[in-house]
This record gives sequence, structure tokens and C-alpha cells, in this order.
Amino acid sequence: MQIRSSDLEIPTDDPFKNDCLGRQELEPPLTQFVTQAVGPFVLAIDGSWGSGKTTFLNMWQVKLDDAGHLCLYLNAWKTDFVPDPLVAVVGELSIAIKKHPRNLLDKNNVDTTIKKIEETAKLIAKRLIPVGVRFLTHGVVNIEPAMEKMLADLAGETAQDLIKDYKKGKSDIEAFRESLSSLATAIQEPDRDPVKIVIIIDELDRCRPTYAVQLLERIKHLFDVEGVVFILGIDRTQLSHSIKALYGSEFDATGYPKRFIDLDYRLPEPSLGCYCSSLFEKFEINSLLSKRQLANNNNNLNDLNDLNYYLGYLISSAKMSLRDQEQMISRLRIILQTISANDEPFPVTLSILLFLRDCNDPEIYTSVIRGNLTFKDFLTFIKALPNEKEAFQSFSNPAKDRNYSGFFQERIEGVFLAGLNELSNSICSEMQKHIDTLNLSEHLSHEVDWIVKIARKTAGFKITEQRLNLVSNFEQY
Repeated sequence: MQIRSSDLEIPTDDPFKNDCLGRQELEPPLTQFVTQAVGPFVLAIDGSWGSGKTTFLNMWQVKLDDAGHLCLYLNAWKTDFVPDPLVAVVGELSIAIKKHPRNLLDKNNVDTTIKKIEETAKLIAKRLIPVGVRFLTHGVVNIEPAMEKMLADLAGETAQDLIKDYKKGKSDIEAFRESLSSLATAIQEPDRDPVKIVIIIDELDRCRPTYAVQLLERIKHLFDVEGVVFILGIDRTQLSHSIKALYGSEFDATGYPKRFIDLDYRLPEPSLGCYCSSLFEKFEINSLLSKRQLANNNNNLNDLNDLNYYLGYLISSAKMSLRDQEQMISRLRIILQTISANDEPFPVTLSILLFLRDCNDPEIYTSVIRGNLTFKDFLTFIKALPNEKEAFQSFSNPAKDRNYSGFFQERIEGVFLAGLNELSNSICSEMQKHIDTLNLSEHLSHEVDWIVKIARKTAGFKITEQRLNLVSNFEQY
């Protein structure tokens, strides 16, 4: 049983093959920009937590490799155990150069240059004391006043040692930059577009605040070399929190990253519902429901369509992050897996309650379960979601039938009322009369019958609540 979403396969011959967010079109202009841009620069790919930044960066890296760039990927969150981020970056650079196709390159020259970079990086990393590299990596432009103040508090031999150490540290930094520049020159090939050393740093906003700031400062002061490009996968909001955690709540955390980032590219939102549909495939929801239908000798696909349709509408209305969507569909899988093949899954009710339970408004969920919320109040809550208008337009009329949009709301109302009230036959008759006045097309006759039928029995709110309570005993991380 698929519980956790596995890493997306990224074929080297077609990296965007499994792209379900429509982001393949972003790659060509971004790759062209990296190839043709002059000078060192830092590009931030900005997206909220769980927006698919990592997947896009991994796909894009393959295309950058294909374009001939020396490209390396570093997950900052997974490497923030090292004492200094310089160690991690240089280590990944050494690995990347060994994988880089160097059929026309001077292998000995490249290997010698990499060795120099590693040696000078070690010296710089060891020299992280108050005088020397630490001055440079905290953005002090005029170092003399700061050094004079420190030296005034020191005496004789100690001060002389610090001065020597500072000069040696400055020399090491210059040697590091020269070696890096030599490497950027060595990977060029005749009669081809210029290639860059492309260093992708991901998950910067998730690592330790001190590590995140150190990494930004190392990038600015050590790697500011012609032919070196940094691509940062960040969530600016979360990065600001990290910076404030280090420098205090009054610090200008919004303006601070601008000292290090030259350009910011906001990752666009995916098309409504497309990711939810792909998760149904990834978590094998489609296959599971098909097996249930076969077990009941029922070839009707309503359960699958209803879950995909209504859950997709609610998720899209709330603009849920991709990661939150994954967790929700994972819980859906657990629920369906624990329901007997002969039991009714109540797909529309399941969509409503599963969404409400995860929408960070427990009072709404509790009110629905207790029968204290009218459908009008429920609809008001849904209409207030940040992306409801766009989601309604996208989901309410898939068949291009002008009558279908109104029926979409009627169907939710039928389920909602049936779940919260004990409808009498007279009320059902009134509902039937109301539906008859809509003059719906023959295409919708089956849906009309469904509303009346569900209003005459139960929408399964209590049963669905019990199933959700069972799932809540499973902890997700």
C-alpha cells in the first residue's frame, strides 16, 4: 500500500517527462538566461513551502547538464551539520567535476585546479576567527576602523599574530577566487556557447539560521567570480524568519537577502487540480477504487470521479501547498484501504470532511459534525477561500454545459443537508420539484436522480467521521 509519495522519477533523456505541474515551459528561457548572462550572479527561485521547487530544480539541473554547464546540487538542509557551508559546496564541486564530460578539456589542468580549490578552502575554513575571514564574510566594506578598534584592545605580540593571520586569510581568499576563475575558464570548449559553474542550493530556508546566513555570505564574498552562477531555491518568507531568529525581530530581514541575491524568479502556481489528479495516480487511488468496483460487480466510475472532482475543487479553492495535498491524499488512501469492498465510501461527503479536517479551522469541522452549521454557512465559508472563484470556474463546468455549474452546488447541498438533517419524504418531494424547474438537459438526468436518492437516505457523515477518527490515530511527518 502506497502511504508516502515516492521521489519522482527524473529520466536523464527526458527530465520533464513526469512533470505534472506544467513547468517544462519555464526551463528553456531560464537555461538560455544562465547561458548568455555575463558576470557572476545569484538567481533565487522563490516559491512557498511545498510548491514543488525541489522537483523543478532537479529537472532543470539535468537540462543545465545537457547544455554543458558544470552543474552541482546541494541540499543545504541535509548538509547543515558541517561546521562551515564552504566545506559542503567545495565537496559537491569536486564530485560534480568528476562527473562532467571533459572530452575536450585539459584533464590534468582541471584536476590540478580542483585540488588547489580544495586546499585553499580548507585553509579558509580553519581561519574562522574574529579577525580575517569573519570580517570579510559579514559584509564590512571598510575593514580598517573595525580592525583598529580590535587592535587597540590588544597588546604587542598578540596583535601582531592577529595581523599576520588576517593577511594570510586575505591571501587565501584571493587564491581561492583565482583557482575558481581558472576552473571556470578550463571547462570552456572551443566553438561552443559559454558554460558556467552552476551551483544549485536548495532548502536554504529550512536549515539552521546561522548556517543559512553563513552560506549566503560565503556565496557573496568567496564565489563572486566571473563564470560562477548560484541558483537558490528559497521561500523568502521562511528565510526572513531565519534571519530574524539570528539578528533579532527588529532587523530588516526582507532587505537583507537583497545584498546577496541579484535576481528573483517567482515560481508560478500550477494549474488548478492538476496536481491532485496526479496524486490519485501516484497513491494508486484510481486502481484501488477500480478493484472495489470489480468486487461489487459495478463498473460505475462515480466514486473515483466524485473524489477527484470535489476534493480537487476544495483543495484548489484553499490554494493548498503541494506538500499538504500529498499528505491529504495519503490519508485518503489509508481511509479507502480500511473500508470493506462492500461498504459505501460516500465520496462527496468524504471529500468535504477530509478537507475540513485539514483546513486549519477545527471549529468548522466540529460544527459540521455536530449538525450546528447550515449549508448556507458552509457555502459562505467555502466562498471565502482565497481561490474559490477560479476553482469554481474550473471545476463547475468541465463538460461545457451551462447548466452544470448550478448543479454542482445543488449536489453538495444535497449531500450536506442529508448528512446534517433527517430529511422527510415531503422535503425530498420539494427538492424534486425545485430540480424539475431547472429544465436540465438529459445529460444530467442521472445526477438529478442521485440528489433525490441521497436526500432520502444518509450522506454517511457519522460513518465518515468514524473513519477519519481512525486515520487520525496515524501520525504523519
